[in-house]
Parts: sequence; C-alpha cells; structure tokens
Amino acid sequence: MAPLDRNKPQPNITPSTRITVAFPFSSIKIEEPDDRLRELAAIVAELTDRLEALEPSEAGHELQERARGLLAEIAS
Repeated sequence: MAPLDRNKPQPNITPSTRITVAFPFSSIKIEEPDDRLRELAAIVAELTDRLEALEPSEAGHELQERARGLLAEIAS
C-alpha cells in the first residue's frame, strides 16, 4: 500500500444511516376484486365486529363501520 500523501486533499468519508426501501407492489392495480380480496375484507369486518363486542369504544365503532363499508363496496 502506498504511503499517504498529506499534501493532497483527502476524500471526506461520512457514514450514512439512510436506508431506502422499495416495495415491489407499490403500483398494484386491481380491475375487479377477486375472491381472495373479498374473503380478506370479510375477515377484517368480522374481526372488527368481535373487537367492538369485546371492548366497545368510539374508535372501535368507527373502525367497524369502515370495515363493513369496505366489505360492502368490494362485495358488490
């Protein structure tokens, strides 16, 4: 290895903690909901119903209504 020449400008190396994450599914387009998506929406709606029954709250009720609305939209 060659000796370090102190008269030449040395590169400034700064460690970076930045991480870039790219999701391959960032541009998924669904033309028509398939059966798997309908089933997933039904499961989410059922889970929110059970959550609301176990621990009633305004936030739980809003989540339940959103899940039911999404299920109705996808199922039609």
